[in-house]
Amino acid sequence: MENEVLKDKIFTISNFLSISRALLLPFFIHFAVLFQENTTAMIYYYILIFICGLVVLSDYLDGLVARLLNEETILGRYLDPVSDKIVTIGGLSTITVYFNFPLWILLLYVIREIIGVWLGLFLYFKRGIQGKPNFWGKWQVALVAVCVVHYLSLPILMQHFPRSITCIHPEFSGYLLISIVFFGSVKYISDYWEIVSNK
Repeated sequence: MENEVLKDKIFTISNFLSISRALLLPFFIHFAVLFQENTTAMIYYYILIFICGLVVLSDYLDGLVARLLNEETILGRYLDPVSDKIVTIGGLSTITVYFNFPLWILLLYVIREIIGVWLGLFLYFKRGIQGKPNFWGKWQVALVAVCVVHYLSLPILMQHFPRSITCIHPEFSGYLLISIVFFGSVKYISDYWEIVSNK
């Protein structure tokens, strides 16, 4: 595996886009703290929304650029999901600490990611199969971003729409996220169980 990675191009646009997502996380945390301390400072809110937008955009573009520029590499296939895990867990952890996102949903999400990594490593090293994202998984970063933006927006929503369902039961966005993650996990396990069974 190491030799395969070293033979590939490392400094590619698609790899840079993947890494950029993880590099945005410290800035997101910094401005989330500032916004939580002063929710009337809308500039922090706008910066946070902009960062979330960049994360989702880079997640979409890295695969597209890799295909268009013929930059698909072994390294890139690992950088993409690793960056996704860093930013999604980091983003959900931030809103859990500072914006009251349910801790149990975060823990379920983290457990799912740990199981996913374990299964991926097992398939690769024991069966020689490299995992590929399915339809549900491809939407995961975007859904996490929606959930994060929802919780970041709660201080503003509470001022203007205090009786709305998004304010009274903000955890519903977390339920939606966990539901999609669950269906994605079932599909992932089903697909690779079929592959392993046929080998």
